Formats: sequence, C-alpha cells, structure tokens
Amino acid sequence: MKKAVIFTLLIFSVVSAQENKTSIRTVDNYLEWGWQAIVMENDLITVATMPAIGARIMQYDLGEHHSIFANEDELGKTYTPASNSGWPNIGGFKNWPAPQDRWGWPPPPVIDFGLYEANITADTPDSVSLHVKSQLEKWITPNLRFERATTIYRGTSRVRVAQTIYNDGSEKADWSVWDITQAIVNHPGERDFENFWVYFTINPDSRYGEDGVRWSATSKAWVGEVAPGIFGVQFKPEGKKIFADSHEGWVSYVDERDGYTYVKVFQLFEGQSYPDEEAHVEVWISSNPLYLEVEVVSPMMDLAPNGGSYTFVEDWYAAKLHGPTLHANHAGAIAGKLTFQPETSTLHATYGVFYTGSVSAAFVDKDENILGWGTPHPVTPQETLVLNEVIDIPEGTEKIDVYLIDSDGLSVGILESAKLSEMTTVQKMKKTAPHKFRLMQNYPNPFNPSTTIEFELDRSEDVTLAVYDVQGRKVETLLSQYMSGGYHKATWNATGLSGGVYFCRLEGKSVFDIKKLLLLK
Repeated sequence: MKKAVIFTLLIFSVVSAQENKTSIRTVDNYLEWGWQAIVMENDLITVATMPAIGARIMQYDLGEHHSIFANEDELGKTYTPASNSGWPNIGGFKNWPAPQDRWGWPPPPVIDFGLYEANITADTPDSVSLHVKSQLEKWITPNLRFERATTIYRGTSRVRVAQTIYNDGSEKADWSVWDITQAIVNHPGERDFENFWVYFTINPDSRYGEDGVRWSATSKAWVGEVAPGIFGVQFKPEGKKIFADSHEGWVSYVDERDGYTYVKVFQLFEGQSYPDEEAHVEVWISSNPLYLEVEVVSPMMDLAPNGGSYTFVEDWYAAKLHGPTLHANHAGAIAGKLTFQPETSTLHATYGVFYTGSVSAAFVDKDENILGWGTPHPVTPQETLVLNEVIDIPEGTEKIDVYLIDSDGLSVGILESAKLSEMTTVQKMKKTAPHKFRLMQNYPNPFNPSTTIEFELDRSEDVTLAVYDVQGRKVETLLSQYMSGGYHKATWNATGLSGGVYFCRLEGKSVFDIKKLLLLK
C-alpha cells in the first residue's frame, strides 16, 4: 500500500463528531470584564475577541485553562485614539507593524486600541469565523490598517489567524506583520514564575551564533539549550527582549505545573528579508505588570499604494502536555520523541495532539510502502498521549510514521516520522510483505434494516469485524475468529436500533480499517 493511500483510511474515533460543534455569539460584559466580546467555542476551546479595544483576543482557553494575560487594572476601559495617545497596556493578542524602530513608541493608537469593525463571516456546526477591521492609522504609521480573520473548527484546538496589513497611502511601503500574545506567567495569588516557559528551535546556522539568539539585555530568563536544539526561556521579572532566527516555524508557551502547551505554527520564507535583524520569533518579558509576550514576525513585504496588502497566516494550537517542547507541527507537539526498546519490543513517545481522533504508528519501507500498522490510540487535546506500545516491527521497515486521524476519519498528517536506524538497533524483526487487504463499503448504504459487508484478506489470521455507534460503544460483533486469506462477507441486521451513523471496524494483527454506515429509519 502506497503512502498516499493512507489519506483515504478511516481510523476510528470514539468521540462523536455530531456532539462536537462550533458556535459563535456576542456577549455583553463578558466575564464581567466590562467589554462586549465575540466568543467562539467548540467542546475543547474558547476564543474571545473584544472589538472595542483593538479587536484584541483576550481569551484562548483549552478547557478551563487560561493562557492569555488580561491586565486587571484596564478591565472595561476603552480609549479614543489621538495624536498624543499613550499606551494602555490592556493585555491580550494584537497586531502591530514591524520593524518597531520606524515608529519608536508608543504603538500606532488606531491599530493598537481603536474600535474595530467586527463581522461574523461563518457560523456552521463545523467552523465559525470572525472578521475584524481597523480604521486607518492617522499618526504613528499613517495610512496603515489591519484586518484579521479568525476561525475555529470542530474537533480541534486549532485557531486559524489570518492577519492582513493594508497600505492605503499614495506611495509604496514595505512592512512586516507582527503578532504579539501577552501570556500569563503565574497562577492566581502566586509568584510561581518557574512554571512558565517559552520554547523554540536553535538554528544550527544562526546569524546570531551558536546560541541561536540575540538579546537586548542579559538575563537569567534566557536559560539556553534545555534539550538538543531547543532554546528555553523561563519567565523571570528581570528579563527583557530576546530574538531568534529559528529554522522551524513554531514556538510554544508552556505552563509546566498544569501541563498545558500553546503553540503557534507558521510558515518560514527562505530567502526573504525579516525585520529585527532577521528574527522570526521574539520573546518580551514584563516585570510590571507581570506577563511575557510570545511574538512572531512575517517577512518584510512590499505593499503597493492605494490598498496594497499582505496576509500572514498562522495557526494556534493547544494540548495537554508538559515541556520542553521538542517539535510541533499541525498535528501535535512532542515532549518525548519516538524510541524503540528491543528487549521489550516497546515503542515509546509522549505527545500532545491537536485534534480529537486517533493516533497509529505505520511501518514504512524504503519505497514508502506501508508494511503494517500499530494499535490505534484514541486521543484528544485534553489528554497527554504517552505511547507505550508493544509491537512487532516488520522486516524491511526503514522508518515509523505516526499518523493523526481526526474524528471524521480523515488524516491530519504525520505527527512524527523517525528512521528506525536512528531510534535504536532492532534485533528481531517479523518477516512480512506489504499488506493488501480491503474492507469494502457496505451495500446497500444507506440501508434499512440489513446490509452486507465484504472484506478481503491476503493472509490467514485472527480478525474481528464489529459495529460501533458514534459514541464509540460496540453495538454488535459480526465476526471474531481465525479466517483464511481471501474473500469474506457478513450481514448486519440493525432491527431495533435507531437511525443514524454507525461504524464498521475490521481489525486484526496486520489489518485495520473503518467504514461509515448509515441506517435510515
């Protein structure tokens, strides 16, 4: 089976997609903070935007865990931008144009804290979107304005943030999109700063030297390499600003005590010029009030006159996971990379996943054939996945790809890929060839009350064919026995069951597949 075929496999999830819907609503005096908020939610995350204060995102929570700093001294306050405006340090997530040395201080008031126009642009069970738009900046960076589209989705902690800068002046200009998230650095009533960290990769070819960073002031907060190739910043009030030209497009903020990781994933543009001496990631530490900033900058882009624009897109994710963060992508974050212990035939890893669904290890040969699958593990962003799986590695395996499949049975992507030779020395391998098995779509489908399910095996083995409801509860076992290679079929009679979606699951030592069944009543 070729690797590309994997994306059509339906790996079973015990979480019902029908129950995990998105919603968006407008709330006055949200959380008794005094501002009107537009609140986006699914059953995993809450994202709240306040149009009256520069459309700041003042909340991004995984479950009940808070990540974004809100300045209690500024709650409920609004300000009218003016030529002599100061800077109200409200907190939250915001956009500025970079580089800062073009405008000094304070930041552009219309962009920073002015009233934004806000419109809900999508409201479905699968996704909701909010579009916000600033007025034209008049003073600090004249003729610039920002728009932002924020989207959340069903079954994931993902927040898509599309940030657009506009040049409405009569001359061409070049700017970078600068995103800034002010993050919490202590638990309520405590000064437990040692629990709050930021992690990013150290570029082995960094222009800043072997540390991969430059800083505006020496600080004990700049801990340095905390894992191979990973730089750690621990919050300490005496810190200031640090810059990194990381070679991977991610940065993570971690509450180590509670074990929550918040990640920004973004594209790097090789060969493009970046502001701040080619920085990609920046961290600012504030001692009064207490918070830190997780910042990402886009490349410098030419903006045509009279409406020229550039959009920088990043994705935010959250998962239950301690640090240090060793890697992150659009599937999840890694705190413990894949290892294999030949003595116990055990595969180990520690992940925080960004989608509800399942994770499975695929054994891949040098030609990208899938030689076999490990056990599927149900996952959610609200739980750390500690992989501790006893496996038989097929002979000819060159690498192991760990796939994340969402609650609809669609592949999100590869969470981690590791060459077997770099994981350990494998002493014993099971001889096998690429598996060719088929679980065919039932017929008829939709059906009432019975349907036929066919499958084909390329070898003899113990297999189970069972039906599950959308809650992950087994409804009926159709087959559970040793079966010879070849063609087989079974009939399921659903008399007495309510109509809706069910899943037929074929599972054996070397086979695993799912088909969706629709019972009409």
